[in-house]
Amino acid sequence: MGREPADGRTRNVGANGAAALALLGAALLGAAAFGATGLRAQEEGETPPRPSHVHTGDCDEPGPIVQPLNNLTAPGTDDIGNDEAVVAEAAFTNIPLSLEAMVAEDHSIKVHLSRERIETYLACGDIGGTLDQDGALIVGLKEQDGSGYTGIAYLRPLANGTTDTSVIIAEVIPRVAGPAAGGDQAAASTAEATAPADAAAPTAGEAEEVAVSLTEFAIEMPTELTAGPIRMVVTNDGAVAHNFVVEGEGFEERLPARLNPGQSATLEFDLPAGAYTAYCPVGAGAHRANGMEVALTAS
Repeated sequence: MGREPADGRTRNVGANGAAALALLGAALLGAAAFGATGLRAQEEGETPPRPSHVHTGDCDEPGPIVQPLNNLTAPGTDDIGNDEAVVAEAAFTNIPLSLEAMVAEDHSIKVHLSRERIETYLACGDIGGTLDQDGALIVGLKEQDGSGYTGIAYLRPLANGTTDTSVIIAEVIPRVAGPAAGGDQAAASTAEATAPADAAAPTAGEAEEVAVSLTEFAIEMPTELTAGPIRMVVTNDGAVAHNFVVEGEGFEERLPARLNPGQSATLEFDLPAGAYTAYCPVGAGAHRANGMEVALTAS
């Protein structure tokens, strides 16, 4: 570890990987202490390689790519240990950029959803902070676009002017009250269990059922609804986490937790006659601004 390839290209490095993984584990332990749970490793082929790059500029205003990094991947498909373990995706790269150059002016590291969805970011970190006792820099990677992913980058400068760069992310999902998380049924049960106590639950056969599909970045559903008992079946048909809100004057109904790709949940409530807006609140309004908003009318 630490020798630059003769042709100057980036290469995988592994010796600092264990240290970086340990650091990520410590960072995620704090989230777990506040009631978070990680997803298990997905089966091979379900998690695409995640492109990552060093950019000029910061996470809010990134500039051009100055150095591609190796794609982040899940470690494998064999689950061991605790079912609540947080599974990380990682990449280790030696880059021909010095740490000194990367902190001399603004630089950042961005991780993308996939090569096909390169415009969607999962996490980003502004390169800066305090050096550790070995002269390495640990950078926190912040969630982007409501992805649910956070992590760290571990940058270790070498004597030859290159930098061993480890980038590690993991998805951390807020734990919701009720049955243990376990797919569509758990999400549906949670949504139903947390409905407002003063809302009369429609009896079977009385509620109008409305199918709602969430994708990047659109909401597909009927826009003309019948006032009265309604049951919305909301499905995330996209590739990142989404949520769903119906809002009107003095009225709001929302799912109690985000839906991961492929998950469904239900909302049951009485819908008064009037005008409403349905939208995705994820990403501090970013998903809504990108098209996940629909005007509804109930009569």
